[in-house]
Amino acid sequence: MAEKQAEGAAKLQRENGPGQTETISQDQQILLLSTLIQLEQQARRARNLAELQFVLVNETHRLLPYRQALLWGRSATGKIRVDAVSGADRPDRNGPYLSYIRQLLVFLDRQLQKSEENGPAKVKSRIVKPDELPESLKAGWQEWLDCFVLWCPLVTSDGKNPGGLLLGGETPWDEAQAAVMDRLAEAYGHAWLALKGPRQGLVSRLMGRWRKFSFQVLLIVLLLFVFDQSVRLSVLAPVEIVASDPFLVSAPINGVVRQFHVQPNQQVKKGELLFSLDDTTLRNDYEVSRKGLAVVEAEHQRVSQKAFGDQQSRGQIRYLEAEIARKKAEVAYMGDLLKQTEIRAGRDGIAVFSDTGDWLGKPVVVGEKVMTLAEPARVEADVWLPVEDAINLEPGAEVLIFLNISPDKPIRAVLRQAAYEAEITPDGILAFRLKVSLAETDLPPRIGLRGTAKIYGKSVPFYYFLLRRPLITLRQTLGV
Repeated sequence: MAEKQAEGAAKLQRENGPGQTETISQDQQILLLSTLIQLEQQARRARNLAELQFVLVNETHRLLPYRQALLWGRSATGKIRVDAVSGADRPDRNGPYLSYIRQLLVFLDRQLQKSEENGPAKVKSRIVKPDELPESLKAGWQEWLDCFVLWCPLVTSDGKNPGGLLLGGETPWDEAQAAVMDRLAEAYGHAWLALKGPRQGLVSRLMGRWRKFSFQVLLIVLLLFVFDQSVRLSVLAPVEIVASDPFLVSAPINGVVRQFHVQPNQQVKKGELLFSLDDTTLRNDYEVSRKGLAVVEAEHQRVSQKAFGDQQSRGQIRYLEAEIARKKAEVAYMGDLLKQTEIRAGRDGIAVFSDTGDWLGKPVVVGEKVMTLAEPARVEADVWLPVEDAINLEPGAEVLIFLNISPDKPIRAVLRQAAYEAEITPDGILAFRLKVSLAETDLPPRIGLRGTAKIYGKSVPFYYFLLRRPLITLRQTLGV
C-alpha cells in the first residue's frame, strides 16, 4: 500500500489526449506532497463536523481537480445518506439527483462489505465504471452523472468505514490518483472519528437513551418535589425607625414662630422652654385690657362714693361691678394667651423636628405639629408596604429589619399593627402602614434611621412563591 502511494505521488499523470501521457516534474511532485500534507493538517484541525465536511468536499480540489464532490455517511440506523455537496450549502436530499447518488452509494457499499471479508486493508478507492453497474443504475448514469467517478471510502483506525467521498471529474481517473486518495482518506477518517467518536452499537445507544430518559424523569420528579415544598412567603418594604408613643408638641394658638430655644435631637427636661411665638399683638391686647379694667375700677370707685347721696349712682354700681368682672375675665384670657406663646416640654425626651430655619417666621395654626418628644430607649419601626406587594399579614408576624448603616446585622421584630386602608407615602407611593415592635436590644437603633424590612407571611407552595409576581402582572395586564 505504501509503495502504491509513493508511486502515485511520483507518477501522477494527466491525460493530454488519446494514447498520450505527461509525467509531472519534480517541482510538481513537491507541490503535490505539500498540498497533501496541508490537507491532512487542515482536516485534523477542524473544530467540528461542519468544518471537516467543508474541507472534504471543497479543499480536496486543491489536490485532485474534479467537477463535483459528494460526502456520504451513515445515519444512526446504518443507512447511507449524503451529508455534503461541493459548492452547495444545504443539499436537497429528497431531490432526484441525490436519490440516484444514494442508490449508487448503496450498491458500492454492499460490494465493499463483501470485500471486507479479507480484512480492512483491502478497503481502498475505486474507479467506478458504468459497465460494472446493474441495469437499474446504468439507466440514470448519463442523466445524472455523465462524468468519470472515483469512489473513496474513509477508513478509521479501528477498521470501520463511517463514510466516504464520491468525486466526479472531467477526465478519467487512474490508479496513481486513487492511491493518493487512499492516503488522504486515512487522514480524513482519523479526523472524522476524532470529531464524531466511534459508532455505538444498538445496546450502547439504547443504554445511552435509557440513561438520558432516566435523568429526565429524575429531574422532573425532583422539580415536582421541590415545587411542592412549602416556603414562607415574604416581601420587602422600606422601613424607618420612629419613636414609640411620642409626645406631640403642637401650636396651642395661631401665631408666627419667633424663636427656638432647643436644637434638633437635643435632650430636654419637663417644663423646659422649647420655642416661642411672636407675642407683639397679644401683649398689646393684654395691656389694653388691663388699662380698660383700671378705667372701669376707677369709675366704680367714683360711683360708689356718690351713691351715699345720689339714688341714681346707686343704680350704676351693679352695672359697673358686672363690667369689672367682664374686664377681669378678658385680662385673664389675654394673660393665658400670652403665656401660651411660650411652649414648654410636657415630659423628658429628645426634641425631634427638622431644622430651626424651616420654622422661624412661619405661621402656624392651632394643633399644627411642630415637633415630638421621644425617649431614645423606646423606639419602633414604621414600614410602608406598597399595594402591589401586599400579602395577608397577621399581628405577630416575623419581621427582619436591615438598616442602611448596618445591612449585615438584621434586627428582629414583630408586626404589631397593619393598616386596613392604604395611604400616600411621603415618596408619593400608595402603601399600607405597618407598625413593628423591635426585639429587646442593648443598644436601640437611633430614631430616623432607614433601611429595608423583610416581612414574613404564611407558608405557601414553592411554585406559588415563584409565580406570584408574574401572575399578578398577568392579571393586571389581561384583566383576568
